[in-house]
Amino acid sequence: MVPGMRGLIVAAVAAVVTSAGAVLVLTQPVDDTRKITGTVAAAPGLAWSADATAGASARAEFRDPAAGTEFDDGGAGFVAAGDTLVTVVGASDGDTSLRGPMMVGIAADTGAVRWRTPAEHLGGCGRTPVNGKLVCYPAFSDQPALIGYDIASGKVTRTPTNGRMIFALATTDEGVYVAEGDVESDDVRVRAGTLEDPDAHWSRAFAMGTTWDDLPWDALDVSHGQGLFTLGAQIAAFDLGTGEVTWTMDEQGCSRTTPIDGALVVRIARECSDRRDTAADLVDRTGKVVATTEHPVSQDLSIDRPADDTVPVLLADGARDRRTGRLVWTSPDLLTEPNGNAPTGTAIAVLGEVAVLNDAAAHTMTGLNMRTGQRLWRITTDRFHAAETWDGHVLVLSDVTGLWAIDPKSGATVWDIPFRAVRDDPEAFTGGGRLTSHGGGRYTYVGSHTMIGLRPLRH
Repeated sequence: MVPGMRGLIVAAVAAVVTSAGAVLVLTQPVDDTRKITGTVAAAPGLAWSADATAGASARAEFRDPAAGTEFDDGGAGFVAAGDTLVTVVGASDGDTSLRGPMMVGIAADTGAVRWRTPAEHLGGCGRTPVNGKLVCYPAFSDQPALIGYDIASGKVTRTPTNGRMIFALATTDEGVYVAEGDVESDDVRVRAGTLEDPDAHWSRAFAMGTTWDDLPWDALDVSHGQGLFTLGAQIAAFDLGTGEVTWTMDEQGCSRTTPIDGALVVRIARECSDRRDTAADLVDRTGKVVATTEHPVSQDLSIDRPADDTVPVLLADGARDRRTGRLVWTSPDLLTEPNGNAPTGTAIAVLGEVAVLNDAAAHTMTGLNMRTGQRLWRITTDRFHAAETWDGHVLVLSDVTGLWAIDPKSGATVWDIPFRAVRDDPEAFTGGGRLTSHGGGRYTYVGSHTMIGLRPLRH
């Protein structure tokens, strides 16, 4: 028996979900959450474990619905919708196809399958459910529509948009935003509305375009306080409520932009010839460049959750006032030069008033006070850190060996869960994953083949 898994039963849950014979298999504790062998008392225990398995021709895997199902180009993931997790299960051919994809609703507390529905030929889905529905769109369809999956039942609805082919979709709690048209003719439109009425709020044409091959996966962003529409070298910001265009900008060379909280944008200028970054700008909600740095380094944050708008924003080797662009402080800890190469950013998360940095070249992890730049702590580590989630108390990180939580104020490790202590199968958690916090010390993590529910132990 695998350590930490005694007393578990294996129940085949759900019917055939691919033509290859894939099923979702739930490993369910007989009684209550089990302590994971070798972990400290503060660590959450294993509540349930679900495997995506298939017939002899292929092995089914979990996929993030946001990436769609037309191609197998997305990693493991799910959409957390209250007490239900919505994921895609399909058989990967190891190349570009995902065979027999099914949308599956899973109970976050138990791992039980609540529903399963075919999900073929989806171009993508919104990351935020709207009025109890996961909203998706068909891939390369001459009959464009919004496809809704009811979170509670899995029931599917299809609402024609009476427009042109949809190529991007984004959602908020209040509405649905779709981009449609022909990007190679600079003839595109953004619609804002609901699943039932895609034009309920507004509809606006944009004279923007690119090639289909260069269409960005994040062409439409509505999650940082304003709308941001990016096609090729052209960017347009718009008011989410009215669609009014607030500013436009033409990129130079191979520049790239990253939206951040507070309707701000970080723009990194890059040379196309050698892919070398040359400058970094901070753009405010009016389109004004309020700060430009001498260090053309981007800080790629996995989590960006400042306490409020008085917390500065990280730009290259320093912090800038979010409203004025004024330099507040600088820190050499924000930059690293691995093996003498061009400097890169080290920040992986902003959590309230603390920035967490990971310098893989120096084998260190550091915490900085976001208001002063003061170093709060530094630890030595050989682990590669991916910031997964923050519940307001602990930051949970992951690498190929497992999950662990630290106190971002001190850097102290609170708990550590090796994947092999959960399942003694080297393939169980391969292929990257995603973790989300449900609050109260409850988490769900999914890798390509396995999804687990973690929750606090009873003491």
